[in-house]
Amino acid sequence: MRLPFIGLLLFASTAVAQTGPTVVFTSSSTATNNTVTVPKSECGQERRFSWQRSGSACEDSIYLYVTTGSCGTRPASTDLVLASLDSANTTTNGVVTFTVGEALAARGGGSDAGSVTTCDTQDTEISFKLCASARRLGGSLGFDCQETFSNVGSPPFVVKYDPQPPATPSIAKVIARDSALSVQVDGAEANSTVVVEAARVATAGSDDAGTDEDAGTDTDAGTDVDAGTEDGGQGLVGALALEGTTGPVTRVTKASGEGNVVVNGLTNGVTYRLQATIIDTAGNVSTGSTQVDATPVKSNGLFDAYVEDGGQERGGCAATGGGIAGGAVLAALGIWLSSRRKVS
Repeated sequence: MRLPFIGLLLFASTAVAQTGPTVVFTSSSTATNNTVTVPKSECGQERRFSWQRSGSACEDSIYLYVTTGSCGTRPASTDLVLASLDSANTTTNGVVTFTVGEALAARGGGSDAGSVTTCDTQDTEISFKLCASARRLGGSLGFDCQETFSNVGSPPFVVKYDPQPPATPSIAKVIARDSALSVQVDGAEANSTVVVEAARVATAGSDDAGTDEDAGTDTDAGTDVDAGTEDGGQGLVGALALEGTTGPVTRVTKASGEGNVVVNGLTNGVTYRLQATIIDTAGNVSTGSTQVDATPVKSNGLFDAYVEDGGQERGGCAATGGGIAGGAVLAALGIWLSSRRKVS
């Protein structure tokens, strides 16, 4: 009569063979697939993680720490320990914070860890894991402490430090439009953001003309007033570090791979100095491109622009009356417009 009871007892002991604490992490930082990407400019900025604990631990502490190795071990001397919760600590939730700079410095804590790197000297990408580890309860009845530590934290947050800025872009072409400039920027990596800044070139002899003697001499900016249909937003953002410029700066951003960046709201006949930069997904900013000068021009209308681009048909009585010549002009103009829209 006792055999079924013994079988039930054995089954129950198997079910509780591995018990112990669990720690759940949440982050206030923007994370993609539990990965927080940090640019070089934010290396010293604190990252904040909340944690919530449940279950009991053995007499050893529950360790919350940052490592470049694997979770599930006792923290090494090269790891950054954030909190230590011993068996007498009944706290069930809290917050831990750390910077990438602190995690980098901790890597020099071991005798074989090599030289300590800093936010300035770490020039390659490196990832840190936020871990929680403890000794679980186990044994035949589930009341014995295990010899080794296990990973008790979830989800596995990763803080990825990306110190590399994007490559310097180039302004390949500027097309003048009516009160606008359409800027083709080359060299942007996938999923990055293209930024174009424009400032008015100071005229010679003015109080703020600067020292750039060559400002405003670029006559090859183009005269295609109808190129491009994408209008970027704009905003005034303070002084641009371009020699020989004056007045406010217009800054336009656009996702890479979406065509030219169009700077609107400019004054026709005024020369503007342009510079492009790239911002990658981590937030790193490239150095500025070579500066280019260009001048927006007033449009004389679609038909005049068509003629300036090589169109020959002038129309006449038959054209205005809707005859064959007029239809030919409209058809040619339609084909021309379609081709020009593909420019940017």
